[in-house]
Amino acid sequence: MLRIYNCVVDQHDIALVAAAATICVLGCYATFVLLQQASGRSGRERRRWLAGTAVAAGISAWATHFLAMLAFEPGVPAGYEPLRTVASFVLVIAIAYPAFALAAGSRGLRAAVAGGLAGLGIAAMHYLGMSAYRLAGDMVWDWPAVVASVVLGAALPMAALWAAALHPGRAGRLAGTGLLTAGICALHFTGMSAVLVLPDAAAALPDGALSAGWLAPFVGLGALAILLIGLAAAGLAVREGQRELAEAARTRSLVDAAVEGLLLCDGDAVVTANRSVQLLTGHDMPWFTGRPLREIIRPEAAIAALLRGDGGTEELELLANGGEAIPVEVVSRPFQHAGSTRRVIAIRDLRDRRRAEERIRFLAHHDPLTRLPNRAGLATELTRALDLRGRHGGPFAMLALDLDRFKAVNDTLGHAVGDVLLSKTAARLRNALRAGDLVSRQGGDEFMVVQFEPTQPEAATRLAERLVELLARPFVVDGHVLNIGTSIGIALFPQDGADPATLMRNADLALYRAKSDGRGAYRFFEEEMDTRMQRRRLLEVELRTAMTMRQFHLLYQPQLSLDSETINGFEALIRWRHPQGGIVSPADFIPLAEETGLIVPIGEWVLREACREAAGWATPATISVNLSPVQVRSPGLVEVVRSACMSAGLDPKRLELEITESVLLTGSDATLETLRQLKALGARISMDDFGTGYSSLSYLRSFPFDKIKIDRSFVGDITSNGDSAAIIRAIIGLGRSLRMETTVEGVETAEQLAHIRAEGCDQAQGYLIGRPLPAEAAQAMLAQPRAA
Repeated sequence: MLRIYNCVVDQHDIALVAAAATICVLGCYATFVLLQQASGRSGRERRRWLAGTAVAAGISAWATHFLAMLAFEPGVPAGYEPLRTVASFVLVIAIAYPAFALAAGSRGLRAAVAGGLAGLGIAAMHYLGMSAYRLAGDMVWDWPAVVASVVLGAALPMAALWAAALHPGRAGRLAGTGLLTAGICALHFTGMSAVLVLPDAAAALPDGALSAGWLAPFVGLGALAILLIGLAAAGLAVREGQRELAEAARTRSLVDAAVEGLLLCDGDAVVTANRSVQLLTGHDMPWFTGRPLREIIRPEAAIAALLRGDGGTEELELLANGGEAIPVEVVSRPFQHAGSTRRVIAIRDLRDRRRAEERIRFLAHHDPLTRLPNRAGLATELTRALDLRGRHGGPFAMLALDLDRFKAVNDTLGHAVGDVLLSKTAARLRNALRAGDLVSRQGGDEFMVVQFEPTQPEAATRLAERLVELLARPFVVDGHVLNIGTSIGIALFPQDGADPATLMRNADLALYRAKSDGRGAYRFFEEEMDTRMQRRRLLEVELRTAMTMRQFHLLYQPQLSLDSETINGFEALIRWRHPQGGIVSPADFIPLAEETGLIVPIGEWVLREACREAAGWATPATISVNLSPVQVRSPGLVEVVRSACMSAGLDPKRLELEITESVLLTGSDATLETLRQLKALGARISMDDFGTGYSSLSYLRSFPFDKIKIDRSFVGDITSNGDSAAIIRAIIGLGRSLRMETTVEGVETAEQLAHIRAEGCDQAQGYLIGRPLPAEAAQAMLAQPRAA
């Protein structure tokens, strides 16, 4: 080292040495700027940038060498052999090109090998240039020092290209520049310290040797080229830096604008984090920088797999400020950044999705209005309870509840009031039960209660009585005082069912019996209920078959005008001829048809068939057809009546439509409007079974009926019961006052007929007048005069 120092200080012009070093720094910096440009390109453009890199590196090494040689002071005349001097310039560029071609875009060992090749090229240039050095004397070489210079000249460029490849940005350029400059200078001055000049006064410079004066302009031009290339490279580096800054700012804006959180990692350390991650965790950017992933994401065992991932998603936890573990979905992908491989981790907050999933799970087993378990939720809870009871035994009760008069509240006050009423009902039920008992909403106005009490049926009886009394109390909703009530069916475990489905079904059967026996009642399940329900379900199936197989037919019961003593009308009565069971009474299938909605198509068939057959009668008698409440409330009834009359060719004035008081009891303004439209068609509207309802007189005021039909229950004892006679007299008088005809049903004796005639009744109907007849017999009856 002292030898090198003495060589520099004692045998060189320090000013020129400093100039050589400056030229070397500028040239090396330009070399790495150009190399980085070549690394990002391909094809012909890549080759042009590599050529520029090789020229910059070659000129830098060659100019540094010969400028330093001009600074060398051997103490004897010296010159340079032209051919070898030029050859050294060509040689260094020729070796630099493949070396930098190998280095461009490479990392690790490949970059180091390329640096070693470039260093050996510079060493070759140095010693070829030294072989062109001529002086008046001899040069003696210290070969170990020569070897040391070559080793240094190769090792430092190896380190330079390795560092530049490891850090592709500005840091890599600066590190590479420093190491390559050190390599060129170390090679030159170590090599110069290896030579000893022995002057020879008799020796003369060979002919043709260039003196330093001739070489200086060429070295100057090389230095100028280096300066220009260095300035151009510096400008390029500045522009590239500005472009990188702008690109980085643009990328940062895009990254921060992303809804998902993004972490940019180098290995397992975070380089940067976008705004979404900062907001998600509550940490700022400095907290993230350099922090290992294990302090951000858990479980720690998943991080290694995450860093190896290639796009698959994983559900992990993100640690927020304050210790909260946020459920997140994470996907990791590698990407190339400035020649190095990094990894971007995208993070999606799963809290909203988890809440939505929890909501979905809740709604799958709970009623959203009352927040009680629904049918599926109750089945789950019951299955769990039955598993427990199966191991440890013990009976319990299931109570099926159906609210009375709830539909009327919904229809008159609206669904909003109905929903509040259901919520208040659920609250009362919940508060009435013991801890451990279950209550669920099955749908509509139906609830189910499970009482886990071993003392059955006594406990179920007490609970049912308490619930009936509790729900009979008034509810106040939006200023309305509402009175509903409930009917209850009870099934007991295990005697009435050993699984949830059977228990629910049997509790529903008991509820059906309770509603049939009257509102505000409760009934326990009995085996015969199941048998009756099976018969009812079979009847429903057969009823549907009867519609398609045309098993229905009509009979017509005559109506006698008490004024003219002639048959002036018939009532159409449906009959069902069952292929196995014979004639089925309407009392057995009409209620079922109304419950299932089959009454609508059946009623339409009755209406069309009655109109068709009546249209063929020679005498224009009135034809009466009964309409059920379900038919009247169904849409399109007016159009069905109009179509039936038109297709049959029947004058609508001959059609009389009979309704019961229940139509108006459960109806609304829409029902009255339907009746007005039917009346506008020309059809007559009759109130059937008058006097059996709760407020018959108010119905006569609400709609102008054409006829009142007095129920048969008042006729049976008219000749012996003064009250019945008085009621019939009052109704006939009322009809006369309101200009409505009156018909008495169920007339079976001459005394009954004489009595109602004396009271001024307009029409009689019953077995005395005639039993229900087929259409042909009814037509024949019209042709026969009737004796008074």
